Amino acid sequence: MQKWQWDWRSPAGVTVVGFVAWGLLCCSVASAQSTSSGVAWADDATATRQAYYQEVGDDSPFEEEAPVAPMAETAEPPPPPDAAYDSPSDAPPPPEAPGEAGNAWVEDTLEQSAVGNRCGSCDTCGGSSYCEPSRCAGGGCGGGLGITFGGWLDQGITVNGRRVADRFNGPVTFNDRDGEYQMNQLWLYAEKEVDTGGYGWDVGGRIDAVYGTDWRFTSSIGLEDDWNESERFYGVAVPQAYVDVAVNDLTVRMGHFYTIIGYEVVTAPDNFFYSHAYTFQYGEPFTHTGLLASHAVSDQIAISGGFDRGWDTWEDNNTDLEFLGGISWTSCDESTSVAFGLTSGAYDDAGDLNRTMYSVVLSHRINCRWRYVLQHDYGIDDDGSLRNPLTGATPDAEWYGVNQYLFYDVNECWSVGARVEWFRDDDGTRVGGIGAPGGWTLGPNKAANQQGWAGDFSAVTIGLNWKPTDWINVRPECRWDWYDGPADGLGRLPYDAGSRDNQFTFGTDLIVVF
Repeated sequence: MQKWQWDWRSPAGVTVVGFVAWGLLCCSVASAQSTSSGVAWADDATATRQAYYQEVGDDSPFEEEAPVAPMAETAEPPPPPDAAYDSPSDAPPPPEAPGEAGNAWVEDTLEQSAVGNRCGSCDTCGGSSYCEPSRCAGGGCGGGLGITFGGWLDQGITVNGRRVADRFNGPVTFNDRDGEYQMNQLWLYAEKEVDTGGYGWDVGGRIDAVYGTDWRFTSSIGLEDDWNESERFYGVAVPQAYVDVAVNDLTVRMGHFYTIIGYEVVTAPDNFFYSHAYTFQYGEPFTHTGLLASHAVSDQIAISGGFDRGWDTWEDNNTDLEFLGGISWTSCDESTSVAFGLTSGAYDDAGDLNRTMYSVVLSHRINCRWRYVLQHDYGIDDDGSLRNPLTGATPDAEWYGVNQYLFYDVNECWSVGARVEWFRDDDGTRVGGIGAPGGWTLGPNKAANQQGWAGDFSAVTIGLNWKPTDWINVRPECRWDWYDGPADGLGRLPYDAGSRDNQFTFGTDLIVVF
């Protein structure tokens, strides 16, 4: 087992030095924005106050008025006796000072706006307050039909700290190529959201199409694999095509749709990091084909349940249906949420062996800037491990992991995030490539009774999000992966074409939403 040695002249060293320099530049820019915003805060608040009072026709706070002779006091009539009202509650409230309530509301609104300025708002959404950002919607049309058309382009590059012989970043998927430009997602969608307002019925749906290198990890058996048989890296996938029927607070989704399991998702704009966690890559399904009913029990609790044809499957390999369901809770102030998702059903061709997997995600908004996410996954395949050549028995295969995310919003343009993850492939059956010609070829081979890496995979990822506008997001990150466990059945390790137990990567991508 080779030990990693630091060399600043190596690709990893140059990448680290470059990333640190780039990060210092980013921090200085963000600091300058925040400082300039703080200096201008008083002037901005004064100008906003003056504009408001001029709009309502009252410049008194900013212009001197000629002295006015005091008016002679006139005696007010005595209030009517209590007997004049049927009850004390019918009596009018005491008089309020003229303009007191209105001016207080203006001052509160201006104070919130000033908070946004102090946060260094980029003012890309019409000057909205940072602490309650109203993000401008990217793209969309369809007008009176209620249909929204949109999409995005996600493209990036990842550099491995070593000169990897096979040009693959080991078990890292999606941004899996070393030193090679990848157009991950050219995405188009059409959507009509259902909205009953809690009463009546509505019909909607959505269809998504994606072209790029990510099709290899979002395809379904019996669908995209038939379209892209001759393609290596680039291809077309239809990860979603479903119809929603809503009645009151119940929505039934029918068709092909993304899973409700886990925290990270396939759609690039909805993730903080360019790369993905091991739990997402190897421990969870991506898509389902079937039916899913969701019901809002209250403003805080929602439940869902249904059935599908299996993990990432368009044409099922057996006649049994799998269960898919979950429950979520959100606090009254919407600062904390907990979601539990479960899938279970037969996975083998004969329909005799069961696969069960669950995920728990806790998300908590600590304050205006800090947010924390904790995720735990566990899965088990009946008789999913390798056959013992001595006893002939095939034990169950298990996998489980814990991910932690911490995000800090510097302002509306800049965010910093960290992800710390641990994934256990207990029987060496989960972590591995999708195979030639379009993917990494290392990993377990159950057909040949060849074991993969029965050990612990860990990774730490640090990244930035820079959003100069609401339709652009740049996501640089540096990531350190390491493996603790035995070599696979052929004596190989997970990284650097099977020769190392760790790797460093630097990646960055650009998302343009339209």
